[in-house]
Amino acid sequence: MSLAIITGASSGIGREFAKRIKETGQADRFLLIARRREKLADLAAELGEGTEILAADLATPEGIKAVRTYLEENKPRVRYLINAAGYGVFGDYTQVSEKDTIGMIDLNVKALVLISHMVIPYMERGSNLLEVGSASVFTPLPGFNIYASGKAFVYHYSQALAYEVKEKGIAVTVFCPGWVRTDFFDRAENERSAGPRNKKPMLSVEYVVACAMRAMEKRKLLCTCNWYTKMQHLLSKIAPNPWLIRMWISMCKK
Repeated sequence: MSLAIITGASSGIGREFAKRIKETGQADRFLLIARRREKLADLAAELGEGTEILAADLATPEGIKAVRTYLEENKPRVRYLINAAGYGVFGDYTQVSEKDTIGMIDLNVKALVLISHMVIPYMERGSNLLEVGSASVFTPLPGFNIYASGKAFVYHYSQALAYEVKEKGIAVTVFCPGWVRTDFFDRAENERSAGPRNKKPMLSVEYVVACAMRAMEKRKLLCTCNWYTKMQHLLSKIAPNPWLIRMWISMCKK
């Protein structure tokens, strides 16, 4: 029996991946990981038999240990690993708290790497590992610095990891969508700081996950989904960073 492990499964992109993979029938079992047990339980009921939940905060050593213990005890055959856990907070270095600064690094970077490394030994030829990046990987972003820098790490890490596991027959995809209509912004924006007012185009979670599923099926390394993000990727190759930063700042002020 094959297992799909999905972090950040309680909402948004992670939740949609669970539903889409269920529809494909390419995984018999699911391990859903997130902090919010009630939301995980609701999704598990929707997916049906063969679905397990693990309520864990992956930004903590205890959360990482819980996943490691599950793997060691169950020794699963993993078909999919979807690393969708993560969060961001808008604001410059004076506005983002130390707690959120460390939290973004621990969850978006440290946990993603640790989960990937501990799951890969349980993956077989033909398996897919998807790391959720962001369109922010292509440009340094003042006012979103820690999140964007962490996702830039994910972008480079995923590309190198793809070569490291290629001989094992495992495909790595780094998924870099643009603005996606989820509850991400409820946490990212607060009374102290807010993101760019012009978040266009705002994509549906159904659209971007469908795009990522096609990319995994084709075993593509990079998935950018839409014309706007593809343009960002292209500009990052031909335009200097100071020019791209000015574009970002202008968008934040509009």
